[in-house]
Amino acid sequence: MEYQTPKQYREDICKQCGTCLVSCPVMKLSPEEARREIRNLREGRDSIALRKCTTCFDCDFACPNGCNPGELMQHRFNRTYSERGLPERARYFLPHSKRNFRTYVIDRMGPREKAIIESWKDLSPADEVCYPGCNVVVTPLLTQTRALSGLDIRGALEYCCGEMYYRMGLFDQVRQVARKTQGFFDTLGARKVTILCTAGHYMFTRVLPHFGADYSFEMESYLSYIKRRVDSGELEFKHPLNMKVTVQESCYGKQFGPDYMDIPRELLSKAGAEVVEMENSRECMLCCGIGAGFSPGSAYNPMALTTSTIKVMRSAKRSGAEAVVTYCSGCMQMFSTGLVVYRTALPVYHILELLGTAMGETSEPFKGRLARNMLAGIIRNQGPALLSRRRFNAAEIDIGIE
Repeated sequence: MEYQTPKQYREDICKQCGTCLVSCPVMKLSPEEARREIRNLREGRDSIALRKCTTCFDCDFACPNGCNPGELMQHRFNRTYSERGLPERARYFLPHSKRNFRTYVIDRMGPREKAIIESWKDLSPADEVCYPGCNVVVTPLLTQTRALSGLDIRGALEYCCGEMYYRMGLFDQVRQVARKTQGFFDTLGARKVTILCTAGHYMFTRVLPHFGADYSFEMESYLSYIKRRVDSGELEFKHPLNMKVTVQESCYGKQFGPDYMDIPRELLSKAGAEVVEMENSRECMLCCGIGAGFSPGSAYNPMALTTSTIKVMRSAKRSGAEAVVTYCSGCMQMFSTGLVVYRTALPVYHILELLGTAMGETSEPFKGRLARNMLAGIIRNQGPALLSRRRFNAAEIDIGIE
């Protein structure tokens, strides 16, 4: 089945100039190599992109003709996975696997964290709700801040937005996610949903409607929600951070434009931080590392994820900042796990942690334990699969559609 993604690769106007792949901060190809790779992708031949592309969509913004080459990558991923299946090691990272990297961490949480997550499973009708997203479900203590006060958080891992499937080109699974999340929100009957994840915000506003979802509610990013409260004076920063930080961009921030990417920087500045930029940021950012697992040539090879994460952490260190700040919980998890290996890297904070500090809050430490459990889960559950030659079809994953 052919699926229409939010943006389509414009084969008719693509000049095969290679500018997109020359500009790619991951592949960094020469003009000659880039032109060859574009031809390979268009003609269905093997390509470097099938091994290295992180589907961050930087290339869409670099293309001088608006051809959306990132979507060409996605459809090649789709075709390759459909023909070859996925290696067994990928199963541990797929969102709806019975046992996966998120469930492993949640099973090892303390009583308070588990109680918070359990409270979010309430399916009673509500006029306004806040959708946490899978990554925030794994980091529930982030939500215990006045910055999010007044939000009624509802959600669970089973109502994943499907972002990882989307980036991998597993469009059949995205369609199922659209159906499942439609049922979830219909049950709640909310007229407004605040979303705690930029990836989730993009999926619900731009992607899932193309896969059959018909959401009737208003949507808002949590960053916009906090900014409005800061601008109105409802939230005040009385304890300036007095530190220099750099921002790790969400892969989806650029999809909402410069004004959206300005919000975390503006909030941090108002909280008393000096913001400096990494070499690759905004429309030419580097993925935190998880994207290094999406390509068929990687399929969640742990070495690919680790080296990609360390590459970004080194870039953050070169910026001259004292810490790296994320506004995506998934990015924070990747960097926190990276710190176990790259111990001289900058400390990492989620923006909610630093805004809370600037408001005089004291947060409960959890990132070290989270990182250790993430790493232990990969070694214990994915490690044995690295030796397996078995491959499986994504259709084997039960997303729970009746």
